Amino acid sequence: MSPRITLLGGGSYHWTPRLISDFANTPSLRDAEVVLHDLDMHKVEEMVAYGDKVRSMRQIGLTVRGEADRKAALSGADAVVATFSVGGFASMQHDLEIPARYGIRQPIGDSVGPGGVMRAMRSIPVVLDFARDAESVCPDALFINTSNPLSALTRSVTRETALRTIGLCNEVIGCTFVLSLVTDASMHEIDPTVAGVNHFPMITSLRLGEHADGFAHLRAVLSDEAFLETPTWMTPPGAMHWTKVSPGDQWTKRDVVANAPVKFGLFERFGVLPGAHDHHVVEFMPGFVHSDNDHGAPWRIHHYGLGGHIADAEGDEAAFRERMAADDVTAFPSGELVALLLDGVFGGERRVLPVNLPNRGQVATLPPDVVVECMGVADATGVHPRDDSVAIPGVLGEYARRVSVSQELTVEAALRGDRTLALEAMLTDPIAGRLPFERVVAMTSDLLDALSPWLPQFADRPRR
Repeated sequence: MSPRITLLGGGSYHWTPRLISDFANTPSLRDAEVVLHDLDMHKVEEMVAYGDKVRSMRQIGLTVRGEADRKAALSGADAVVATFSVGGFASMQHDLEIPARYGIRQPIGDSVGPGGVMRAMRSIPVVLDFARDAESVCPDALFINTSNPLSALTRSVTRETALRTIGLCNEVIGCTFVLSLVTDASMHEIDPTVAGVNHFPMITSLRLGEHADGFAHLRAVLSDEAFLETPTWMTPPGAMHWTKVSPGDQWTKRDVVANAPVKFGLFERFGVLPGAHDHHVVEFMPGFVHSDNDHGAPWRIHHYGLGGHIADAEGDEAAFRERMAADDVTAFPSGELVALLLDGVFGGERRVLPVNLPNRGQVATLPPDVVVECMGVADATGVHPRDDSVAIPGVLGEYARRVSVSQELTVEAALRGDRTLALEAMLTDPIAGRLPFERVVAMTSDLLDALSPWLPQFADRPRR
């Protein structure tokens, strides 16, 4: 029987077209019933039209429909996918600009740091509203969160409800792509062991094609000057925001290494490979982006800024228009992991992929129950960690622990509307907490005040 899949935030130009196409390209999902719910039902109508096009052109049973009533959209769902944001660019402007006034420039600002903490504060009540509705009308459904800040939002659902909840992010898949470019190994031959939190997952060991000790092979590749001059098997996409450094038109492996200096630098120094792009990793470690180095310029850190986020959204809408005008439906995978996970659960074939789940011992260096990123298995029995008791060694493990503490405080502050807990979340965050104490206090107060339209739980609470 084909599953019923509900997308909350189903009017998203980014998520919904990609997922509909992925479902159509996945045999176990191509006859699925997809229900879209969103505050903007006009966008939902556009997505329904795209679903109708996919169904007609592919001649499959996939159905896509909109539903304005949330509980009706959730009723009978086998899987629920949360793809939403709260406050849009009006709120994100405060997330970025207020910390910048205090000297904190955030390359992205949606996961950790001051921007990530505040985005979580306003999003946690909303995702919990979704989850509690799901718990009441489809309690056996898989609840899949793709929204940032992914760790904190997923944690709030695992803490406050009994839903089977998974956070999904494709950063580790992006890392396997980078490794493929550098080593010439096929992506399906790259098998990492992962431990950490979302956007700061650490690869602690690696199988790389025929090399059981992938790290040893990677070190050999990185020290082979002649090999680094050879071409990559494809040109990196523009969305990676990389700059070619070698002469000529052909990208080389040296270009790849030069554009990921944080990833490969930390690996060579500490023997652990960050599994996310550099612009994410540096938001967890305060030593890379600061005023003394022009906010990360020597590390080639790309700053999106509000304009970059807006440009990405405009690009998503333009890409959707192109899909609607195309004469066919792309068979190329989107790179997102929702369809892969659902194929494992509803198609019955064992799928291995990075997942974010409550810590039941799979990450030895982080506390129980906090949401951690690890390699998981999706099959007919559900979604489970693949590896047991993986430790993140040394300083990288300590940064992961600190961020996990901040995320726990963030969840508690968001649930209680407590300004003091919000301050504690900022103080324990590695980026926000690097400021002098009185400036963290002032910045937190400024953020809470500016974002008050999206933080009703903090209204009428005492200021201390």
